[in-house]
Amino acid sequence: MFLYLLVFSLLLILIFNLLIVNLDYMHPSILFVVPFLVFGVTSILGEEAYKIIFHEETLLVIVSSALIFTFITLLSQTVYKSKENLNFPLTEIIISKKVTLFFIVFFIVTQLAFIKYLEAISLAHFGYSGSLGEMISLYDVMTKFWTEIFSELNVPIPLLYRIGNPITQGFGYLIVYIFIHNYVATKRIDKLHLLIILLLCLNIILNGSRSPIFRIVTMMLITFYVLYNKQNNVRRGNIKFLLKSLLIVIFSGTFFIALLSLMGRENDLDMFHYIFIYVGAPLVNLDNYLAFRPDGSYATIFGEQTFRGLYAYIAKIISDESLIFPTIDQFTFSNNGLEIGNVYTTFYSFIYDFEYVGFIPLILIIALYYVFTYQRLKTRAIKTNKVHFSLFIYAYLFNDLIMLAFSNRFYTTVLDIGFIKIVIFSYICHLLFVHRSKIKGTV
Repeated sequence: MFLYLLVFSLLLILIFNLLIVNLDYMHPSILFVVPFLVFGVTSILGEEAYKIIFHEETLLVIVSSALIFTFITLLSQTVYKSKENLNFPLTEIIISKKVTLFFIVFFIVTQLAFIKYLEAISLAHFGYSGSLGEMISLYDVMTKFWTEIFSELNVPIPLLYRIGNPITQGFGYLIVYIFIHNYVATKRIDKLHLLIILLLCLNIILNGSRSPIFRIVTMMLITFYVLYNKQNNVRRGNIKFLLKSLLIVIFSGTFFIALLSLMGRENDLDMFHYIFIYVGAPLVNLDNYLAFRPDGSYATIFGEQTFRGLYAYIAKIISDESLIFPTIDQFTFSNNGLEIGNVYTTFYSFIYDFEYVGFIPLILIIALYYVFTYQRLKTRAIKTNKVHFSLFIYAYLFNDLIMLAFSNRFYTTVLDIGFIKIVIFSYICHLLFVHRSKIKGTV
């Protein structure tokens, strides 16, 4: 009953939010609700197969969080009462071809250094290097689950990769923004910029990840959406763009499945089970945790799991291993014994650390950032001939809004030194390599 009530409640909230944002389906209040609604529908479809029994705790947590986004949206509309700033032409952001070619070579050399690092890890652990897919899989497993073994191996990271990776990452994400900006401005695709983006994706795959590729996809989508709407005097989302976005998401999901074999992570799950693990099981796992969790917080320090990445970085700086905490994202099983993954939504770590009283302020902070930033981007001027870094950061973090239904992505990202380095090096590259066009203006 509670599962059906959750889906019905989220559907009502979604309709109400669409009405108050003038059918702007890319608004944060919409994109927070939609993933949880989809997860709820998928859980209903798998209710019998996985013997799902839902509880009122999950209903209250998710519905109250969705209503927080609704409230913040209404509040933001009273703060930003002015009409949207629209219908100003973008001008091309220019980066020297020589600079782009240099970074293409720099990307390749840096990634070759990382492959050598993967080989060294495999040699240290197995005594042989193995295939590239096997080495990627080993690195992925070690850095996520076998952290003690990985630490004991103590394989040094190549200096070239340590220096080159943050620089190429910063330049790569800068190019993602510029690629979309210039496409909106000129309707042309820069093939060298596209190659940079592909090399950025290759770097992600070599690190054993797939989700950062989805970050690139969502960053491109929201950047295009904001810039195109401003330039073309579009005040709401159109069906054509929505359908194209859905097709891109479906294609991305298919591509991620295809990547499994390349990364040495093949499985024999049937298609629905595989989909359910990612699009349904997080909600079920959260519900099982909330229904049977012990009273009190088990966190040994303030925000142990919510700010786990930050503590790990501090531990590295001050050489204090007591600040390195194991993940609580353990693999779980359905009520009838089927394995359903280790993803629990963002609320798992919030409530583990702070109990029920904690998730409200944490979600409130998230809603304040996304809703107010988006509203400001829509109603205020945006630079037409250079990177608008408020939009750049929002577009990068846009993926974390969608992924709240999966895990604690927002706080993990914003408190991660990797994200901070990307912003810093993107800004430095922008200062050094972006040429100012003669036409100046704002959108």
